[in-house]
Amino acid sequence: MLVGSAGAVSYVINIEGEIDLPLAAYVEDGLARAEAEEASGVVFWIDTPGGRVDAAMRISDAILGTPLPTLAVVKNAFSAGALISLSAEQIAMLPGSEIGAALPITVTPVTEPTAADRKTISALKAKFRAVAEARGRPVELAEAMVDPEIEIEGLAAKGEPLTLTAAKAVELGMADFQATSLRDALEKAGFAVETEVLEVPTRIQVARFLTSMYVAPVLLALGLLGLLIELFTPGFGIPGLLGLVMLGLYFAGGLLVGMSGLLEVVLFLAGVALLLAEMFLIPGFGVAGIGGFLAIAASIYLTFGAQALTVGAIAVLVVALGTFLTFRYLPRTRTAHALVLEGAIGEQAPPRERLAALEGALGTAITDLRPAGTARFGERKVDVVSDGEYIPKGSTVRVVEVEGARVVVRKEEG
Repeated sequence: MLVGSAGAVSYVINIEGEIDLPLAAYVEDGLARAEAEEASGVVFWIDTPGGRVDAAMRISDAILGTPLPTLAVVKNAFSAGALISLSAEQIAMLPGSEIGAALPITVTPVTEPTAADRKTISALKAKFRAVAEARGRPVELAEAMVDPEIEIEGLAAKGEPLTLTAAKAVELGMADFQATSLRDALEKAGFAVETEVLEVPTRIQVARFLTSMYVAPVLLALGLLGLLIELFTPGFGIPGLLGLVMLGLYFAGGLLVGMSGLLEVVLFLAGVALLLAEMFLIPGFGVAGIGGFLAIAASIYLTFGAQALTVGAIAVLVVALGTFLTFRYLPRTRTAHALVLEGAIGEQAPPRERLAALEGALGTAITDLRPAGTARFGERKVDVVSDGEYIPKGSTVRVVEVEGARVVVRKEEG
C-alpha cells in the first residue's frame, strides 16, 4: 500500500460508458504518461455497463503491467468493467455499487443478444481466473462472474452469472473496502489525495464516435453507396466525392487509435477494385467477385474483431436500402436530371435544332447507359440518357424526348 507524501499526485483515469478500443488506447496512453511523470499512483474511476472483450483485455494487461500502485474506485463495474476492476491492486466500492455479470454475449442486428458459445466463455473465464490469481482474489468467484454454470450457494443460482453488491464484494474479498467518495477511497488506500484527472484526448473522443456501432456501419455503407452511384453517372461528381469522404472518416477512426492500419486499408481498396473488375471487365460472377467480398470482409474483421459481423450486416442493409431508394426515385428528380446533363452532355452538346429531328429515331447504344452514355443513330454519335433504367451496350433504343440538349431514350423491346 502506497503512503502519500508531500507534493505527491494521484493520476485519475476515467473508465466510463461502453468499453471500446479507443478507450483502451486512452488508458494505455494515460498509464504511459503517469509513469513518465512519476505519478505516486493511478486511480481508475469505473462506471461502465461493459463492452468489447478484446478492449477490456488490453486495459487489464496495461494495468497489470504498470509498476505504479493502482486503485479501482467502482461506481458500477459490469461485464468488461469487472475484469478491469479486478486488475487493479486495490478495489474500493462506492455506495450502491455492484461488480460482476461478465457473461460474454453475442449481438447481431437481427436477433436478440444471446450468450456466447462455450469456447468464448471458457477463454474469458480463464482470463478472469488469471487476473484473480495475480491479485490474490477468490478465483471461483471471479470465474462465476463469467460462467453461469458455476453455482455459488447463497450468491448465484445456476444459470446466472455472479454479481456482487458493494458490501458482499468486500466481505468475500473481491474488493478491499467501501468508500463514500473518491477522496475517501484515496485516503483509505493510502494514495495521495491530490489528484490530476487525465482528460480524454480529442483524437480519442473523435475515434470513439467514428468507430461506434451506430456510426461506423453507416459511414461504410454511405461510402460504398456513393461510389456505386458514381459508377452509374458520367464523370466524377458529388456522389463519388461524398463516398470518398465517408470512407475516409470510416478508416480515420480506426487509424487514430490503432484499430486499423495500412493492411486494413489496402485490403478494403483491393476488395473494391476486384468487385469493379467483376462488374465491368469479367462476365458473370466468379473468382474476382468472391475475392473482392472476402477482402472487404477481412478488412472489416481486422478492424472490428468480434463486432465485424454486426458492422458488416448493418452496412449491407443500409447499402441495399440506399441502392433501392436511389435507383427507384432519384432518376425522377430535377437534381438527377441536372447531374446527368452536366456529365453526359456538357458544353460540347449539339444545338437544339440539330437534335430535334432525332425524336422517335431508332439507334444502338454503343456504351452502357447508367443512365447516361452514348448511342449511334445512323452515322451520328449522340450523348443520351435513359429514362431511368439501365440499358446495356448493344441494345436498340428509341428517342422518346429531346429537351434542350438532353436526348432521352428508352430500350426498344423486340
